[in-house]
Amino acid sequence: MTRPPILLITRPLPQARRFAAEAAAACPPHEALIAPLSEVVGLPFDPAVFEGASGLVLTSANAVPFLPPLPPLPAWCVGPATARSAARAGFLPHEAGGDAVSLLALLNADRPAGRLVHAHGRHLARQIAGAVPGLDIDGVALYEARALPLPADLLPRGRRIVAPLFSPRAAAALGRQSGVLALPDLLPVVISPAARAALPDPLAARAIVAGAPDGSAMLRAVTEALSQNAPAG
Repeated sequence: MTRPPILLITRPLPQARRFAAEAAAACPPHEALIAPLSEVVGLPFDPAVFEGASGLVLTSANAVPFLPPLPPLPAWCVGPATARSAARAGFLPHEAGGDAVSLLALLNADRPAGRLVHAHGRHLARQIAGAVPGLDIDGVALYEARALPLPADLLPRGRRIVAPLFSPRAAAALGRQSGVLALPDLLPVVISPAARAALPDPLAARAIVAGAPDGSAMLRAVTEALSQNAPAG
C-alpha cells in the first residue's frame, strides 16, 4: 500500500499551522508534519521611533504582533500574507508583489509623504531604510527568529518528504539538520533562487523553485511536489 507523502512544515508555529490548513484545502492528499526550526520572539525597542510616523513598512507578518498601539496607519507590505496581517491589526495595507524589489518599486511609485517606520526582524534580507531616494524611512527591529533543532529520527526513510522553505534562512536551517542529506526522498520547495542557493548542493539540485515569491505560488509548487510519485511504504 502506498502511503501519502509527508509535508514537512518548518515555519514558526503560527505560520506553520496556517500553511498546513491552506495545504490541506488546496493540495493533494498528504500527511502534514509541523516541526518548527525557529521561534519568533520579541526584542526590546524604543516605541518613541513610532511617534509622529505617517506610515509603516512591513517586510514580514512576524512584525505585526510586536507593534505598539498605533492609529490605523497606512502600511506598505511586502506581499499578501503580510497585508492580511496588517489589515487584521487595523492598518491600511498597500500590497507589493511578494519580495523586496516589488516593495521598493511600490514605495517609489506611491511616494508617501512624511516619515515611515520599517518594522522588521533582527536579520534583514534587504535594507529598506535609505533604499528609496527622497523617502524618509527609519528602521527598528521588533523580533528575531531563534533556531530550534529538528527532533532526532523525526523523518522516516522510504517516504517522499516535501519541505516548503520560505526564505534563505529557512533553507540554510534545514540544510544544517543532522541526517537530512541521507534522505533521498526529501524534496525542498523554495520560495526563490536565493533560498535554493542556501541549501546544500544535493538538496539544491532537486529543489523546486516557486514561480513567484509568495504564498500562492508556494502552494502551487507544493502541489506539484506532492503530485510526484511517492515510494511505496
